[in-house]
Amino acid sequence: MNYTTAKNKSSIDFLLSILFLQYMLYVTIIFNILIARQVMGILYLTFIPGLVFIKLLELKKLDIAEKILFSVGLSIAFSMIVGLFINEIYPLLGIKQPLLLTPTLITQSTIVLIAVIIYSLKNQETTQLSFDKNALPIFVIPVTLFILGIYSTFALNTTMDNSIALTIIIAITILFLSTVLSQKINQKFYPLILLAISTSILFFVFNDTALITKYIIGKGDQWIEYQAFKLTLTNSHWNSTLPPTQYTDVLFPTYSMLGVTTLPTIFTQITQLDESWTFKIIYPFIVSFMALGTYKLYTTQTDEKTAFLATFFFITIATGKGWGSAKQMIAQLFYVLLLLLLINKKISPQKRKILFIIFSFALVTSHYALSYIFTFMIISFLILSFLLNYFRGGTPITNEFKTLTSLTMIHLIIVFSWGIYINASESFNLLLDSINTITRHINEFFEPQSRGTALSGLGVVPTPTIFHQISAALFLLTESFIVIGFLRMITKREKTGFSRQYIILSTLNLAIIAANLLLPRLADTFLMSRFYQTTLIVLAPVGILGGQTFTEQILKINLKKLSASILAIVILIPLFLFQTGLIYEIAKVRNESMPLSMYRWGRLELHKSITETEEVLGAAWLSKYVASSEIFVYSDIVSKYQVLTAYGTIERGRILLLSNSTKTVLNNNEFVYLGYMGVIDGKIETQLVNVGYCILNTTDLLIMLGNQNQIYSNGECSILQGYMFKP
Repeated sequence: MNYTTAKNKSSIDFLLSILFLQYMLYVTIIFNILIARQVMGILYLTFIPGLVFIKLLELKKLDIAEKILFSVGLSIAFSMIVGLFINEIYPLLGIKQPLLLTPTLITQSTIVLIAVIIYSLKNQETTQLSFDKNALPIFVIPVTLFILGIYSTFALNTTMDNSIALTIIIAITILFLSTVLSQKINQKFYPLILLAISTSILFFVFNDTALITKYIIGKGDQWIEYQAFKLTLTNSHWNSTLPPTQYTDVLFPTYSMLGVTTLPTIFTQITQLDESWTFKIIYPFIVSFMALGTYKLYTTQTDEKTAFLATFFFITIATGKGWGSAKQMIAQLFYVLLLLLLINKKISPQKRKILFIIFSFALVTSHYALSYIFTFMIISFLILSFLLNYFRGGTPITNEFKTLTSLTMIHLIIVFSWGIYINASESFNLLLDSINTITRHINEFFEPQSRGTALSGLGVVPTPTIFHQISAALFLLTESFIVIGFLRMITKREKTGFSRQYIILSTLNLAIIAANLLLPRLADTFLMSRFYQTTLIVLAPVGILGGQTFTEQILKINLKKLSASILAIVILIPLFLFQTGLIYEIAKVRNESMPLSMYRWGRLELHKSITETEEVLGAAWLSKYVASSEIFVYSDIVSKYQVLTAYGTIERGRILLLSNSTKTVLNNNEFVYLGYMGVIDGKIETQLVNVGYCILNTTDLLIMLGNQNQIYSNGECSILQGYMFKP
């Protein structure tokens, strides 16, 4: 067989493979084959479009880990772009609900098929991914962790037994340590091991995504994000011109983000997953590929072992500080991909521009705060690159500088266009409000309390026990490693191997942390924990460099491999065990880990974290049978910010706190919602003026309001209507 024939056969095989996958997807959807439809839908939407466009763009220099990473990034961005296209164009063609299954599926699969045909007609050679038989034992690791995780979830839900959850954390620790110490594990398996670790943590260890309950968990933006998604799914259309009202202001700018509106709608329509599972399975699965992204970013500057340590360090801090809400999870993947495009020169400038435009659009339409952070980064990166070349006596206007300038301009156009023209400029207004907040309080510069969450975000928190003190000390020690590593990086750049570009990025990220410590109220605008986790995406290898430097200087060890092992054993593993809560659980000290300690939590604490099925049914009933856009609901504080917002899709401005000052005569468009705590335990948590958070007895409130007003009850949730109240 000659070379041309081989190319033709290879491209035809690729075309047939995609056709077969699309055929199987259609079969599982048409016949609604449970599990098969969900698995096929998730895998297809997560990998296939991106893989096709990698072939079409001829990105041949990427290794397997990079191909997987870019496939995921391009696939998710593709769904967001296609979702926006059909959402805006199809209504002009008479299709009023463009995000229904049929138009979504047909459009997605048709575009992918056209791309495959174009690729096949070009007769480009398809890279064959060979399977290494020696890798088979390594593939047992993620399978074993996943099986343990599923059993752990079952045990927690049935008997509150956390022994398997503890086993998972211990298994991850052993896996990490054996990988660092072993000389037999091939470094090409590092990405797979890191992916297995991050996936296990997100599904079975991390509070906000652990599969303990089928409903969403968390105390952040998850509930507003779910409301934005439900509004889009219910209407099968995302309204990009919808302005905020006096009752929906908190819904925006979240509703302006495709990452939590059209994207989950497409996944839900094609996979037919329960709406909650879309957020609890797909989003953690996607963000777990951050492990590949950070690892590949770090390998551009360091050796594989150091990159492995740095990625584990980042995963550990993200687990302790939080991976963020759903939209931040998606955005972080694009953030890493954009950084990789800035640093990695394996891709030609023209193709880098194409990828940069795609990922920049995906970042901007996923998370407003992270997109603004990246905007600051790339503008500053451009200016500092120019100044560095200028003062070094070289030509400041190089080809690379021209490429970087064009990428910066493209990103700025996307940022400001989306921020200004979508949903009455709400995401852009948030940026302006944050700037105004900082400028208004600049006179508080010398007042420590004006820093808000800055110190707590960096680990300076109250330490009630010796274990918390050790944890805080480890956390602060790793932060000092970042400073030490940065100083070594800039003073001995040739020895450390870090590029000038990466030094600039590290400088900018340290500047972000410094700004949060110096500028009043800045840390509260986007949360300091978010700032620190975001900066750690770049600074993690700098921290490892600092840790190795510290180890070498203190212990007088010159062997880099030995210092890495000591750093892993003495610092990284204890830090991981503290951040996951295992040390606290073994010591029987109260901790925030639900998978490990929820059996010791009180009813009120559980109520704040776990939504009961009956509460969801009650909120959904209220939304279904009452015009939720015309009512006012009185409830406890947890129900207001969680179940009524998300599953009741009630505008948060229409939800009022129930208290002993609630008026005794309500109108017929006013309701009282009593959740699990209010019905079963007879208590609700609310907030009173000049008092703060407090617990009130439901019985006293019902006596005050009257007792003949119940219009809905399922045993653990009750709804009362105002027109039945007796004065």
